[in-house]
Amino acid sequence: MNRKQKIMAVAAGIVVALGIGTAAISSQHSSPVKGNGELEELHPLEMKKFMKEEGTGFIMYSFDEDNRKVYTNEVKKALKENEVDAKEIYSRDPLYDRSKSRTYYGINQSPDSVAVYKNGEMKQQIDFEDYEPSELEGELSHFIETSKELYFEE
Repeated sequence: MNRKQKIMAVAAGIVVALGIGTAAISSQHSSPVKGNGELEELHPLEMKKFMKEEGTGFIMYSFDEDNRKVYTNEVKKALKENEVDAKEIYSRDPLYDRSKSRTYYGINQSPDSVAVYKNGEMKQQIDFEDYEPSELEGELSHFIETSKELYFEE
């Protein structure tokens, strides 16, 4: 290999290293709360595992059976508008042990609410019952948008 080929090989190596480094940094700073507006219901022990292992994102805690469908629809609209996904835990799930505290399942929010968590710590929440049905979608969307800005964007 002559001198010119060695220089070209070193230059190519530097370009590859820079590309890999940039990709690693970009993936490290990507938001953990991106998505398509999906609301995934987790069984209680799945939620406990998620909160223990990841613990970052939006969580809906459903309690009121009568209003669950309305709340779920409003949450899905706000999630889709803000391009994030969320998890749901439902207190009427047959596997939900009501003799245990909700903190047993890794959540610390009020019933019928959406909360934002980062590394297992609840940062803030929005209670559905604090708003009129006509206001809820807008308030949820604002909550999600500001939570993304506060906790997930650098």
